[in-house]
Amino acid sequence: MSTVQPDLEAVIRQHVAAVVDALSPVALAQEMADLLMASIPELDRADDADFRAGLLLSCQANLNTVWDQLRSGESLESITPPSEAVEWARDLVHRGVELPALLRSYRLGHGLAERRLEEAAGEIEIEPEIRWRALARMSHLMFAYVDVICTALVEDYEQERARWIRGAAAARAELVTGIIERQSVDSRSATDRLHYDVSRRHLALIVWSDPRDGVQPSGSLEAEAIKLAAALGGGPVLTVPIGARVVWAWTSGDMPADELAAPSLTMGDGVRAAIGTPLEGLGGMADSHDEARVARRVAELRRARPGTLVGYRRAGLTGLLTADPAEAVRFAEAELGDLLAPTDTCARLRATMRVYLEESLSPARAARRLGIHQNTVVYRVKQAEELLGVDVEQRRLHLEIALRLSEMIDGLRAAAAAGRRARA
Repeated sequence: MSTVQPDLEAVIRQHVAAVVDALSPVALAQEMADLLMASIPELDRADDADFRAGLLLSCQANLNTVWDQLRSGESLESITPPSEAVEWARDLVHRGVELPALLRSYRLGHGLAERRLEEAAGEIEIEPEIRWRALARMSHLMFAYVDVICTALVEDYEQERARWIRGAAAARAELVTGIIERQSVDSRSATDRLHYDVSRRHLALIVWSDPRDGVQPSGSLEAEAIKLAAALGGGPVLTVPIGARVVWAWTSGDMPADELAAPSLTMGDGVRAAIGTPLEGLGGMADSHDEARVARRVAELRRARPGTLVGYRRAGLTGLLTADPAEAVRFAEAELGDLLAPTDTCARLRATMRVYLEESLSPARAARRLGIHQNTVVYRVKQAEELLGVDVEQRRLHLEIALRLSEMIDGLRAAAAAGRRARA
């Protein structure tokens, strides 16, 4: 209980709230995730979007909780770790990351948050004594929060680690990782251990949920993967959970390689899926999985809606074009110039141009596809050419590629920015 005079206590609490309100937990969570991945070798997984997403969710959930506590001034006696923090700690168990890395992440995150709070306090007009007391209040609560949360997370981490070691999940995940990393694996032994024939023809699937949707999957992601495999005509299924929001899967048998083969498929709330193409043997398992990862990356660049199924057969070219997001953005901006502006008019012009080019520069066929008058197509093409400053026919291939990239320009820009942060 505070021993500060009531009037002074109210002023301190008011200024603590002002400092907290001046510092966005969303932006700070991004900075914190980048710092932790750059500073802790075990967390240096810049090419693993799922890992970073889990870390970012944990950072933001912790900051939101601390910010609420700082505003309210309530006791931490009944505080428990946010569910996102628990999920991320368990993900570390499943990925073989040792406990010291988890604890160090909280120490470094604590230090960063205190520095940013002190900087924010320095930007606000506060009497020196009030500033000192407000900073002391925030520092005390931050230290107490980290102590309480880390104590709880250590216990949960150890329990999850014991469960993981006892179960077959760890061995299965380790073996599958060896296969997709193309290590030397004996097919017969792998088949026995996985209870799945690795010598056959395989189709890889990735099923995931996106925390940005704000909904938890309505059912098990493993169940969704099995349902999808059946809809695609697959036989036996191997599933490997990767964290709380991703499942890798393979199904064997004679299956089509196109996502359109499952037209009646309905997936659970908040679920998306990507598939590779059917390929043979251990090498095929790895290659089809790589294809599914490319298809997933394209789906995320397109900001695919829940319920979307993306296949490599259709997404592979886009995956190739977007392998370097920063270069893809530069190419699209250089080719399209003002036509890339985020306006309704330019969006209509780009949509018309895409169809016009796909229809071999035929205004009549483009008009039929778009459901508009042929003269409207001609007029829009002329407008687009004026913005581009080039004759469409002379730059046809370049424009087709740039227009394809424009459909996912926001996702590409975000991926390029994330890549720059990871290299910083």
